[in-house]
Order: sequence, then C-alpha cells, then structure tokens
Amino acid sequence: MQTISILHPRDIASFDMGTLDGLSRDLGPSVAENILCRALEDIAIRFAQIREEYGTGNHQALRKSVHAVIPIAAQIGLPGLSRIGRDVLTCLDQADPVALSATLCRFLRWGETAIACADMGTDLSL
Repeated sequence: MQTISILHPRDIASFDMGTLDGLSRDLGPSVAENILCRALEDIAIRFAQIREEYGTGNHQALRKSVHAVIPIAAQIGLPGLSRIGRDVLTCLDQADPVALSATLCRFLRWGETAIACADMGTDLSL
C-alpha cells in the first residue's frame, strides 16, 4: 500500500509594492490604476482560456496563454506569478503531467488570489 501525501499550500500572493509605486510615480495614480485594472482583467480572461486548454489537452495553446501572462504579471508587480508561470512552462517542456497539474493549480490559485485582492478594493498603494 502506498502512502498518499496531502499538501497544504502556504503561498501568499502579493503585489510588489515597489513596482506599483513606480507605476504610480511614473504614470500618475489614475493611469497606473487603469493599467492595473486592465492587466488583471486580461489575466482573468487568460485564466479561463488556460483552464479550457488544459481541460482539452491543448498544450500548445496552453503554453501560449501561460507565456502571455508572464510579462503582464511582471509589469503590474506580480513577480511570483511570473515565476510560477515559468515553472508551468518547464513542466510542459518536460512533459510531466503530474508536475504540470500541480504547478498549474498553483499558478491559477496565486493569480486568482491577487485578482480577488484587487476586486475587494485592497489598498495597493496607487
């Protein structure tokens, strides 16, 4: 009999305040907030595509969608999401379905937490 491990995720999705402050300083608060909102909407749309592509086994489209999220996340101060996105691409490259499943779940969970923080009106220093 094999032992099944139960993992308890301990990641805390957070925005890099330096990046957000830089956007606000360079572009002004209202433009920075607009960019942040549009970027989060874009990520949310791409997450729906990612779920569909993973569910249908379309790894080529999945790669493209995950790859598209990485620079968006970096631009708006989500370096953790960018890093996990690169991990998802590595799992795709290595054709490791178990690692892909776990890493993709982490990617989606992390991003959705960041989106939820913004939706709840959490002060993001803009």
